[in-house]
Amino acid sequence: MTYIEFIRQNPRLAFFGPLFSFFSNFGQTFFLSLFLPFLIAAFNLTNTSFGGIYSAATLSGALTLMWVGQYIDRYDLKHFSALVALGLAGAALLMSATVSVWMLFLALFGLRLFGQGLANHTAQTTMARYFVTVRGKALSVSALGLPLGEAILPSLGAFFIAWLGWRGSWLAIGVLILIVLVPLQRILLGSLETHPELWAKKQSESAVDAGKKWNRRGVLRDPRFYFILPATLLSPFLLTGLFLYQMVLADHKGWSMEIMASAFVLFATSRVVCSLTVGPLVDRFSARRVFPFLLLPLLAGLLILWWMDTWWTPFVYLLFAGMTEGMGVSVKNALWAELYGVRTLGAIRSMLSTFLLIGTAVSPLLFGWLLDRGIGFDQILVAACVVIACSILLALRLFAPDQ
Repeated sequence: MTYIEFIRQNPRLAFFGPLFSFFSNFGQTFFLSLFLPFLIAAFNLTNTSFGGIYSAATLSGALTLMWVGQYIDRYDLKHFSALVALGLAGAALLMSATVSVWMLFLALFGLRLFGQGLANHTAQTTMARYFVTVRGKALSVSALGLPLGEAILPSLGAFFIAWLGWRGSWLAIGVLILIVLVPLQRILLGSLETHPELWAKKQSESAVDAGKKWNRRGVLRDPRFYFILPATLLSPFLLTGLFLYQMVLADHKGWSMEIMASAFVLFATSRVVCSLTVGPLVDRFSARRVFPFLLLPLLAGLLILWWMDTWWTPFVYLLFAGMTEGMGVSVKNALWAELYGVRTLGAIRSMLSTFLLIGTAVSPLLFGWLLDRGIGFDQILVAACVVIACSILLALRLFAPDQ
């Protein structure tokens, strides 16, 4: 089945996935960083104090996600996705009206939880659950919302901040979510059977899970989980730190802001191309066969970033980073479904998303701490490459006969 055939046969879910992935960008670090100078000035914060608030909000959102995310396995998707959309709108509106540090923390908590956390969780869990033979393509289509947001939202965000101010921009975002995402999710799901238990009863055993029913405790006791966990978390961990301190990196390398901004267009393009390319590979060879090689492009990109300082280096680095990120969404989510089934996929994904968010909360603190103590990007990049290489070797254990 081609992508065109997939979209024609499943038009509602084929749009639902990327829609929620796109709106999850309002809670992503790259978008929130646009407002960093204005928030620091408005609340008289330092870089360190804002980083602490941001990390605390992210960590709190991660812990909440582990509890809330499992309910996608129990309740109708129509109701669950509506609550996610309303929560994201509420967080955006709160950000526009925040007048204290505590309100800022709550707004950031909401944006991280409902945006990066639950909106993306809803999109990927839905596509992994409701598609089996074309799961790779379904996840690839769903993931397109992420690079689309990365390509257009920074420019749009900068424009609206200049036009409406940072508060007016968040007010506009909240209204946009209420008038676009909230009604669209209901229209798209329409008459589809989206209650997980009722849907499962209509499927054959092979289409759901005929074997063991996994829970979080069982997954944590499974040796395979620890072979793949480092490779799963490393990419978002490292890129969060590198992206948040990208201007420090640019100064270190002697690159202008314009060069870095242009390179991110290539990052987004690479994500789209590789997301669409990897879907058929997952459907043909399985996610467990593709996963061990997921970090190879990122490893190559970081090696080039460490080794070279020329003007085109950020383009190559972000090209390779985009390859790993583009393939990662489809491969990782398909892998969880292959290894642990879809009956409790929401609970398992929310646990993994919590680990991921904890990593993205720790990353800014760790990178800032290292840089403040004179440990430069040269040493950081070498250490990152060593850790990536070790993670790849661990992930190769998926090829073992007993796995």
